[in-house]
Amino acid sequence: MKLRKLSVLLCVALGCTLAVHAQKVAIHPTPVQCEISETKWVPLNNVVIASSDKNAQEWAARHLKQWYGKEAPKVVELQQSTEAMGDEEYELKADESGIRIKAKSLQGVRYALYTLRQAAIPQRGTLKVEGWMVPECTIKDRPGLTFRGIHICWFHETEVWEVERLIRMAAYYKLNYAVVEPWGTFRSKVAPWYGWPDGTMTQREIKRLKRIADDLGITLIPQINVFGHATASRGGAGKHSTLEFNPKYQPLFEPLNGWNWCLSNPETRKVLTRLIAELHEAFGNPPYFHIGGDEAMPPSCPQCTDRPYSDLFLEHIKAMNDVIVARGARTMMWHDMLLQRGDERWQGFYANGSPETAEGFRQFPRNIIICDWFYDEAKKDYPTLDYFKQLGFPVLTCPWHNWNGTIAQGRHAHKSGINGILGTLWHHHFGNNLINIFFTLANAAWNADSPFRLTEGSVQTHLRQIGWDMKTKNPRHTGTFYDEIPPEPFLNN
Repeated sequence: MKLRKLSVLLCVALGCTLAVHAQKVAIHPTPVQCEISETKWVPLNNVVIASSDKNAQEWAARHLKQWYGKEAPKVVELQQSTEAMGDEEYELKADESGIRIKAKSLQGVRYALYTLRQAAIPQRGTLKVEGWMVPECTIKDRPGLTFRGIHICWFHETEVWEVERLIRMAAYYKLNYAVVEPWGTFRSKVAPWYGWPDGTMTQREIKRLKRIADDLGITLIPQINVFGHATASRGGAGKHSTLEFNPKYQPLFEPLNGWNWCLSNPETRKVLTRLIAELHEAFGNPPYFHIGGDEAMPPSCPQCTDRPYSDLFLEHIKAMNDVIVARGARTMMWHDMLLQRGDERWQGFYANGSPETAEGFRQFPRNIIICDWFYDEAKKDYPTLDYFKQLGFPVLTCPWHNWNGTIAQGRHAHKSGINGILGTLWHHHFGNNLINIFFTLANAAWNADSPFRLTEGSVQTHLRQIGWDMKTKNPRHTGTFYDEIPPEPFLNN
């Protein structure tokens, strides 16, 4: 096998000998151990799968048929022990004898086939596709972090197909969780007045997206903000998804702009309890539930200011956590209100809390997962992550679109034992930042120490493949922008 030893793709620390010509093959995230030929390609005819999971063969055959149509390779089962492998680990070998995959679980088989699909190209010299081929290769791969997630916002302007595409992309890049946050778009039955009246996040769409996510190997996690961001609308927009059309529910929110839920009102907790239960059930009772908890304002309600707000905050979060635990799940929340603003220890990081909230949260149950968001350039150290970890909390590092920052946070998580990574998209469902976010997040979560590179056009190719899976027919639903000539400010965003 002829291999080109590209120094930018050589990872000594993890034993990675990936030697891929960047313009021929692009696999994201970069495998841990990989040898791929530059010159020798083999037909994608038969795929032999060894797996302990009885569902692996059926899943493989069904998806290969979907991806490759009548030219799909035949799936052959091989009896071979896989018990020594990790649940998400896989081995993939392609040579003249065929394609062989070894994985303990269905998830490992999925990841092997995602890798295979990214590497495969149609046979050349024909008008239409008449077969497929892959480079001769040997890959041994496994994730570096257990929790690998993406946070998706469902805005009023967001169309359902966008959310589906983001979920499919997350699965294709071997993430295993997606937090879905409705920004006033959840159509509640227990509180029909909550959110925008024309919200598109219906029970039917949630269940449909869950079926897709389950099939692709990604777990959906719902989010409801139970503290700040109670407007369920971006602060700069000046909107309130509930109060614009339902002013009679004002007592549930702080008088000043309604940004916070009113924590002293017992009805608030009743409403949020019902919403959590409804949303958690709609998502199939997943193992996690995100409660937000970031960027809250000081209280303006006379009852909320009549007693220490830290006591109300502590009682409220504990009560919400109790509701979630009773449903067999674990609470996730953002970190910034748990660190005191102005504390020199957190200089250069995000701290929005008061002395009271920064001290009071130390009484939180240690089952609550702290999602520590940091969106800036790479830092040498991440003291906030280490602080929460030292206090005994599970911690996720949460980057955004900064390339170097995302990789540095992933490497810190790998080395320091942080529980995982939860990348954030916010409003970047399109544009160049969408590419940066998914590419860097996938590699930071899977193999952060590998000196990977972004191959030009590879992410667009993968988005196109996902469009085929979705049977997309609208040109605006393709590529990285809605329109071929996007608004001028968006070009540079």
